[in-house]
Order: sequence, then C-alpha cells, then structure tokens
Amino acid sequence: MIVTKENPFGQVVSISGMDIVIEINKELLQRNLEQQITFNREVVKLFVGTVGDIFLIGDPTSNNLHFGIFEEVKLVSEYEEVQGNQPSTRSNGDKYKAVAIAKVIGYQDKSTRDVLKFQRGIGHYPRFNSKCYLLTSEEKKQLFSLTTDEGIKVGNVAGVHSEEISIHVDKFLGKHSVILGSTGSGKSSTVASILQKLLRKYRYSHVVFFDLHDEYSAAFESSEFEHKVNKVPASTFTLPYWLLNFEEFQSIFLGDIDSTKNNDGIRITKEQILILKEKEHHLIKDEVGIIEKININSPLYFNIDELIAELTKLNKRTFWKSDNELALTEDGQNYRNGTGSQKIDRPGREKDSVIQDPNYYGKLNQVIEKLQSIRQDRRYTFLFPTGYEKSTSIRGYFMDLLSIPYNTEQKQLTILDLSRIPSEITPIIIGMLGRICFEFKLWEEASSTLPLYLVFEEAHNYIPKESTPTSRLPKKYLERIAKEGRKYGISQLIISQRPSDLSTTIISQCSNFFVLRVTNPEDQAFIKHILPDHLSALTNMIPFFQNGETLIVGECVPLPIKGIIDMPNPSPNSHDVSFSKAWSHLMESYDINKTLYRWWDVKEDE
Repeated sequence: MIVTKENPFGQVVSISGMDIVIEINKELLQRNLEQQITFNREVVKLFVGTVGDIFLIGDPTSNNLHFGIFEEVKLVSEYEEVQGNQPSTRSNGDKYKAVAIAKVIGYQDKSTRDVLKFQRGIGHYPRFNSKCYLLTSEEKKQLFSLTTDEGIKVGNVAGVHSEEISIHVDKFLGKHSVILGSTGSGKSSTVASILQKLLRKYRYSHVVFFDLHDEYSAAFESSEFEHKVNKVPASTFTLPYWLLNFEEFQSIFLGDIDSTKNNDGIRITKEQILILKEKEHHLIKDEVGIIEKININSPLYFNIDELIAELTKLNKRTFWKSDNELALTEDGQNYRNGTGSQKIDRPGREKDSVIQDPNYYGKLNQVIEKLQSIRQDRRYTFLFPTGYEKSTSIRGYFMDLLSIPYNTEQKQLTILDLSRIPSEITPIIIGMLGRICFEFKLWEEASSTLPLYLVFEEAHNYIPKESTPTSRLPKKYLERIAKEGRKYGISQLIISQRPSDLSTTIISQCSNFFVLRVTNPEDQAFIKHILPDHLSALTNMIPFFQNGETLIVGECVPLPIKGIIDMPNPSPNSHDVSFSKAWSHLMESYDINKTLYRWWDVKEDE
C-alpha cells in the first residue's frame, strides 16, 4: 500500500497530545532531506519537512496508522537543552540532528486495508518510536480522491501540479462556506472558477448570485453558458415593493424619520396597507382560493399610489362635533376643512362645527413626504416595475429568481447586478432577497426538490460584526439562514475581503473555508482564530500566497490543503485598471456626454 514502506524517513521521539516530534534519519540529513525511491521503474525524489505536506505514521502492515502534517523542520544541537516540546537529543557523537515538528490530523480507516483512506480525528495516538513515511504524489492523490459522483476538481496542490485537488460537492453545497482574500488575491477568479465547474457538471442547478459591482457576468458570457445563466443587469433589475414585509418597507420608504414622533403615522400606514392587501385578496380569491389569515407581511399586492392618496386624505380627517360622524364633502371623496367653534350648514341637519380628528389630522405629514420622495426618485424605479400589479405575478418572479423550469427550459444561475441600487438601501435589498428565498424554501412541500445556493459578494458590507441601522435586517435574515438553512435545503457562500468585519455568528456556522492572500493584520488574526490550531504553520504563510493560491479547510476536503485554483474561462471583470497604459497616450476622442447621459438616465432614441 505504501511505496516507501521500506524507507522510513524518521521515527517519533516525542508525543504531546496532537503534537509530535520526529527525529529524521542521519543519511537524509546528509542528502539535504531528499529521499529517492523507485516508483513504476522511475526514480522519484521526495523531500522531508515541507510545511503543509502530509505523511504517514506507523507500521504500514498494521492497523495503527496515522496521518501527520509538517509544521517545521530544523537542526538541533546534540547538547541543546530541552525547551518547550523540543526533544532531548541522544548522545551518539554527532554534532547535529534534524528534527521535524508536526501534528497528528487523522488516522487510516481500519475498514480499508488496500488503499489509503483518511479518517478525521485521532481515535488513538501513535506509538513512541513509530516509523514515519513520506507519500508519493499518486498516494496523496489516492488519499484526496473522490468519485466522479462525489467531487469536482478545482485545482492542484501548490508546487506539485501532478496532485489534483477535488472538493466533495454535497459537503460544499450542502454546508455554508466562506471565501476570504484581500483585493487582488484572486478571490473573484476563485469564485468564478468553482461556479463554472459546478454549472458544467450539474445541468439543473439553482444558484442566486448577489453581484454588487457587476464583476461576474463576464465570467458567463461564452456560448457554453449562454442558455444556463439568467443575467439581470442593473438597468432591468426589479423588486416589486409589495414583496417587502412592513419592517423592510419602513426601512426603505420611511428611512430615518423619528419613529417616536411619527408613531401614529406609522400605525396608520400599517393599517391602510393591510386594508389594501385584504382588498387584493378579494380580487384574487376566485383564482387562488380563500387565504385564512392575511397579515401585514403577506406577499400580496397593494397600490402604492392608492396608499399615498388615502394617507393624504386621512391626514385631513375631520368629523362633525355633534355626533362624531366623518365630515365628508358632498361627493364623499374628501374631508371638510375644520371650522373650530364656528358652525356651518350641514346637509339635512342643523348647523354644526367641523372638528379635526386628533388621531389622524396632521399625523402623516412626514410619512407622506417620505413616501412621495421615494416614489418620485428615479433611483428607486426598480421597486415599481410594470407587470406586477397582481399578486399572482409573484409566480413568474420566483421562477426567474430561483431558476425554476418553464416548459422544460431551466436556467442554472441567476446573477443580480445590484450596482445601481442606492447604497443607503443596498444591504436591506440584499437581506430582503435572502429572506424571500429562505421563506420560499420554508413553505416548500419537500425541501429536497429544489436545493438552493446563495452567493453573497462583498458580504462585510451587509453582514458586519457590528450592526448598523441598515445592516440590522440583512444580518438577522442571513444569520437565520446560517443557523436553519440546512434543514430546508438552502445554503450560502460568503465572500469577503475583510473577514474581521464579518458577523461571527454566520462565520461560526460555516463548514468550509477558502482562504487566499490576506495582508491586513486584523484579518490575519481573525483567520487564525477561526481555523484549527494545527494549521498555524499554513496560516502563517497566508500573507505571502501568490494570486490564486488558496488554503482549503473544512468538510469538503479530506484534509486541509494549500493549492492553486484553476483559472476560470471566461474570467470575471475584476482586473485592475492599468494606469501606466492609460496614462501613456492622449485621449483623442472621449465623449463626455455618454457618461453624463447615463448619469442622468437619458432615454436613447428608438
């Protein structure tokens, strides 16, 4: 089973929990820790002590086999004193000895004897003086290999291109994952590459991608993905306002108005929306049936202009002083102006005074002003799309969003370009979309029918560690998905360049970590905190990773591994602007009108 079973590179001389020290054979020290073996009639060179490399501990012919990972290799003087977990060298006349510091990370599956099979955990400890063996590329490939049904290849082991890296698909998609890396580390390419591979292999996938800067559409522009991807550009992105629950509606439409001073106004608005939704129920009940309980958060249509008109009317509400009946004008469309103590003619009655209703009159000034402001602001036109003036239109919206087949035609990935949404409400919009995806799965009859995968780019902007007024809702929604999503067949991929700013609740629920180069000290400290202690040697290398080099840790890989992710084809639109190239020649023809007209949203002539 082990090619090097006749050639151990050393033996265990110290065991302390998961930490072990290995004394390397003297002849290897003389050859600069290079071990030569014959494999398939060819001489293969293996090197002892490569940080992050996996090796075998124990007798290959026995059941007591463990796997270790190198953390450090060094020379130790024969006369060096014992410090910490360092070995006491034995006096044998040699001046120096080579020792390797390592951690035990798992053991050989005892039910499998003919091939290498990694089992997580310790189970039992290696024995003192156990022999240690290097593994060839083929043996490590066998150790990491997954069947074609289980996994997909995502890259190669860093520095060893013959060793492929595969991830277990169900353990990747069925669990929450996170991809971390500084700007320019290859984060976008890593995300695009993995998604492209998933789409190529699984024709009927359901992925929703929240793209904040329109980076990823370019990665799916080839003819191969032409019929697989539903790209929703910023210019056509829509989100019908009536899908918002009242908390979201209040955050977007009423914003920062003083809720204490406008408590009555908010209450009245809530009452009127519920009345309009009950009116909509009456219109559609012959088609969909009777809805037992309608509440303010039911996804039912209501007319925003009718709401504003009714609130404007209620804001002037008055009644007759003598009997408290509403003081409506003769056409019944508006309220009469208040007269105070002055009496006026009352149709069919004696003269009477018109009194302002203290529960309504003047209570809606700020609410109406905010609603009208949002309604007239062209930046918010995506909330008022045509074609969604009926509750049943939600069917088409969800079919597009979730890639539900229509006449056997199905998309696999929906990319939402959110780059033009006003920044002050972007977190709320993302959170709301995440919520309706979760609630759709919550009410689905069988959660295994339509497993859903959500991809959140630049996640630190809307699920931060410290909540803000605009991040409160998305953080609440995405944390719920993190804690409960697995039960309903919905999971999420979190992407961020500032891991230390992310919600610790969400990160703690993630089972898979893809860590690219991270240079910020706070982010480095955060990563070391969330990853297992035995990976300290690898996490110390993270600031020096090359572009695309990734440390993969979690349930989707048998062992923690450092590798190079395959380049995507096509690539996302995430390349840095070349200042040197742009500044090296004169702009002979630059049409400033194109930029201004786009800014103004000037409609082009048809």
